[in-house]
Amino acid sequence: MNKRLSISILFLIICSLMAYGQQITFHKNVNYKANLLVQNLNKDRDSLFLESKTGEISQVVIFNDKFSKKYDIDSTKAEIGLKKLPLGNFIIQAKVDTKWIIMALEKTYNTKTAVSDLKTSFTSKQHTIKNTGFNHKTNNNNLSYYWVVYQINSSFGSTKSMRLVYKDEIPDLIKKNKLELKSNTGKNNKLLIYEIYEIYDKSQFMNKQFRNPGFYKSVEQTSIFNTEPFYISKSEQRNITKT
Repeated sequence: MNKRLSISILFLIICSLMAYGQQITFHKNVNYKANLLVQNLNKDRDSLFLESKTGEISQVVIFNDKFSKKYDIDSTKAEIGLKKLPLGNFIIQAKVDTKWIIMALEKTYNTKTAVSDLKTSFTSKQHTIKNTGFNHKTNNNNLSYYWVVYQINSSFGSTKSMRLVYKDEIPDLIKKNKLELKSNTGKNNKLLIYEIYEIYDKSQFMNKQFRNPGFYKSVEQTSIFNTEPFYISKSEQRNITKT
């Protein structure tokens, strides 16, 4: 058999085995406010199915610290293939009307060794975090994600959105908010930004935030995120009280 052909066949076999051995664990957003969005994996667990009960799904973003992909949907239904998604832990954000629905997904090898390594890595990371203390200045190099709470208040009503953003998005968000506060239409808008520690803490933060929409308001010191807001718009400062 031709050597080049043999190598190609071997490569295809390896790819097939890798694909077969991959496992996807999906974490729905179980908060009652997320009930407007049906969230499921398909029968083969290799595609994400979303369906809005209200308005259109305009956009879906899947990302972590090494990967990011945006899907423009503009429909009440979305089916996103996950076969080509790399291994890792991911945040999924779906925009339905003006709301952001946040979910989580983990893609790993479906082997005992892979699961054991993942647990060991996670335990080791937790141990490291517990011994670093809570001073965000000493952990500054590890901060890559921020939790943003943005509320628009006008004579027509109020809308509120919460989502994760990358560190490099923060300056633009703050600049935009400061400009809004100088205008008559946006003077009552509110913006809160919190620092989140490292990739594993981000997962813990999201799990707790799913179960309690007000978790970001926590005043007790924690290794998951910096409870002292990184930024508070002037319109919101009077409503924040630390104990």
